[in-house]
Amino acid sequence: MSEDRKKIIAKLIKIKALAERGVGGEQATAQLMYDTLKKRYGITDEEVSRAAGGTVDITEIDLKKCWGLAFALGVIANNLQDEMELCTICPHTHTEDCAGCGTHENIKDLQIQYETMKQKLEEVAMEV
Repeated sequence: MSEDRKKIIAKLIKIKALAERGVGGEQATAQLMYDTLKKRYGITDEEVSRAAGGTVDITEIDLKKCWGLAFALGVIANNLQDEMELCTICPHTHTEDCAGCGTHENIKDLQIQYETMKQKLEEVAMEV
């Protein structure tokens, strides 16, 4: 990515923040500037969000192009849900005894796997 493009994206991050948090006409003007600059330089919301440290909206991507990642994310989410359900019926839920619990450890591991897989899917979404 060129330095000019990075500078434009950095400016768009600030303008977007103003459009989201500004007051009255300030908001509307910032939103108009944001949309105009994005269009002029061919920059997407995803690029701005990614540069700002935000997340990419994965609901709009074509899952057929990355079905393996989408499938893996679904499996992890399903396993995480199952473990969370097991945790809710445990008599030691959210007590000191939870620290050594296998279910508790599985939940932590699955949450990390989920976030990692989601990040990979977001990266693929940026490439597609």
